Amino acid sequence: MATKTTAKKETKTKATEAAASETTKAAKKTTTKKATTRKSAPKKTQEVYIQYWGKEVCEKDVVDKIKAIWTKEMGRKVGDMIDLKVYIKPEENMAHYVINGDVIGSIEL
Repeated sequence: MATKTTAKKETKTKATEAAASETTKAAKKTTTKKATTRKSAPKKTQEVYIQYWGKEVCEKDVVDKIKAIWTKEMGRKVGDMIDLKVYIKPEENMAHYVINGDVIGSIEL
């Protein structure tokens, strides 16, 4: 008779293990991550225009010209340009620049 009680205990143990695994599966299903949508901040833009004697010059255009000189004429990478200072002189129709404190030049507006 001892074998019958052992079989009953094994059946109860298997039944509780099965119930525990079903509970775990149900818990996993309910704890799935919900997709959250973030509202991205509006992209900030900044544009600088210089108007003088009927002309208009955009700061971005001047910087792009200087970057083109830096890469194409000087053969350097844009990433090597650490510091750029631009001095726009509309009375001369020129933009003078200093790159990394040692490269000096000017372009016509």
